[in-house]
Amino acid sequence: MAEAQCRTANTGATCITVPQREQPSNERTLGAAPVEIGTVLPRGRYTMVLNAGWYGLPPAKDGWVYFRIEDDVYRVDYESRKVLERATSETAANWP
Repeated sequence: MAEAQCRTANTGATCITVPQREQPSNERTLGAAPVEIGTVLPRGRYTMVLNAGWYGLPPAKDGWVYFRIEDDVYRVDYESRKVLERATSETAANWP
């Protein structure tokens, strides 16, 4: 069957089969969360994620922003710094 798929076999050229990689999943495998939902983040300890669209995240709205906590991204209330939700699984492949 491999020869039947090789279009240059009848010219005398050698055909090879390229191994196929598994398709990458859009689902990220998340480990243990570094913080729990409801935790109030201390000011100045974590980095706010700017340019959320670059990382595939929807725009921040309704008073929350994104924060990077270790290798994860979280939605956090801007005023209270309370962790609302883990959003790492929503990021694009370019999230570190």
